[in-house]
Amino acid sequence: MRRAERPLTGLPKILLAGLGIFFLLQVLFHQLTLQQLAATYRPLGQPLSSATYRQLSMGSEQLTGYLLAISLQLHDNQAGQHFSYRLIDYDRLIAWLDRATELSPGTEYPLLLAARIYTQTGDRDRLHKLLAFIERRFDEDPQRHWRRMTEACLIAKHKLQDLELALQLAEKIANQPASVVMPHWARDFRFLLLAELNEFESAIAVIQALLETDAVDDPDERRFLLEKLSDFQQKLFESQQNPPG
Repeated sequence: MRRAERPLTGLPKILLAGLGIFFLLQVLFHQLTLQQLAATYRPLGQPLSSATYRQLSMGSEQLTGYLLAISLQLHDNQAGQHFSYRLIDYDRLIAWLDRATELSPGTEYPLLLAARIYTQTGDRDRLHKLLAFIERRFDEDPQRHWRRMTEACLIAKHKLQDLELALQLAEKIANQPASVVMPHWARDFRFLLLAELNEFESAIAVIQALLETDAVDDPDERRFLLEKLSDFQQKLFESQQNPPG
């Protein structure tokens, strides 16, 4: 037989006061620790110009760009402790990512850091800045950066809960010319997001347009599109039969 739990109001007042003081001290200690960490954090400085780094690299620009990216990645670990990303100035962070990309345009590493490391923040403004950086670099070299652009779509959808932005990014991927080689699933992001927005007619139109061209020559991809087409047509029919409200 379980013993009845004693309500807090039944405890002696001196004990309740002691518990309150204990929790207050815990909160104060936590705040003081955060302030101490912030006080010892060495912020990012402004990167040098690309021209300066090129002169210093003495012909090893690719290596210099890679070392800049590695140095940036290690910045949040100082004096043997890891500092929160909330202490990082994201405008300066993106300036460093830009510089590393400019010096080593043949690598995806700076964009990989942007998409997988520095998106570990709940700050929406910072996430928007990172996605804008990825989108800008994708526009310059879609063949190299399409993978990071698909990750940007997922970040917009899941971390920002912004399907409209995710769709905007996905449309950029889908609208790339055939000369940009990427798997079909990357281009398929567009109609999958349209379906999530309940834009079934638009999703159906996109799939039908793909099936009517020579853009899809893989049997598995064609089968996948036909299945999605049937699924979206059924959902559109059901939505028309049962309009909201």
